[in-house]
Amino acid sequence: MNIHDYRFLLSEKGTLKRLISNSPASDVIGRTSLGYRLRQVEEELEAYKGYSPRLVNARLTFRGKPVVGNRGVNANFAAETVNAFARSVARIGAGWRAPLPAQGPIPDSAEFQLLVTGTATGFGFQLEDAAQQPALMGQDTPVELAIRKVKEILEASIKTDDELSEAIADTDRRALQSIRTFLKRMADNDAVCALEFQGDEFRFRDVAQVKRSENRLSDDNIREDDVVLVGHFDGFLRKSRGAEFFLAETDADFLQEAVGTMLSVRVLPRVTETVKIKEILDQDVTVNARVRRVGEGRPRYVITDC
Repeated sequence: MNIHDYRFLLSEKGTLKRLISNSPASDVIGRTSLGYRLRQVEEELEAYKGYSPRLVNARLTFRGKPVVGNRGVNANFAAETVNAFARSVARIGAGWRAPLPAQGPIPDSAEFQLLVTGTATGFGFQLEDAAQQPALMGQDTPVELAIRKVKEILEASIKTDDELSEAIADTDRRALQSIRTFLKRMADNDAVCALEFQGDEFRFRDVAQVKRSENRLSDDNIREDDVVLVGHFDGFLRKSRGAEFFLAETDADFLQEAVGTMLSVRVLPRVTETVKIKEILDQDVTVNARVRRVGEGRPRYVITDC
């Protein structure tokens, strides 16, 4: 829930109270229905009592050749690199909602735009959610989730193949290209960055590390296949969108050895928004999935349609 949802519930609470007070005593069914909804709204509001809204923000700072002493940072480099970072955030968020087109405008990208609202110590920038979707404590906005995913991928890019595979499993390929462009801008200009978000900071050690991360996100290092899986879900965790899927049949030759086994899969948000997986557990289903492997890492399975 974000602050807009919270305010909507407050407004709904007031409306429900007025409707109940204006309803005739003879309308028992109507008053009961309104009263039931009022109790639901009050319970939701009570759960966030005392929580204060906060604005979503991140700090992106740079070191290296484009930074000129204590004077500042090269304007062209800063503009191109911050723009590449912002595109990465927008494409990751939009890609969770719908498959991104191979080229052209990104649907829903306006909901994931960032604003530069100030400079940060160390020649960098303070970035905020342009849509001004303040979040309540304990909850995340779509922009927060997208920024966190970018940070997670950057961190995983300097770790093992399995860790990078896990981080990028549910990320659209066009979004990955944006992150690679962000890294390339720095590598080509002998620069490194630090990303501070939600009280935690990630930073690249040196330019060589940035270049290695860029190469690991290349098409040559990431293999991807779209496959059809037939079987049934055996379990589902909504918060992490992780599931167990028993594979009974598949159209992919390289997966034939996995037939008859249980696969650990991840489910895209756009699927969980339209399909209540817990209601179809143990039922035979056919799903579309993406299988992605990074370097020598184990394959990761993501359900893209059900």
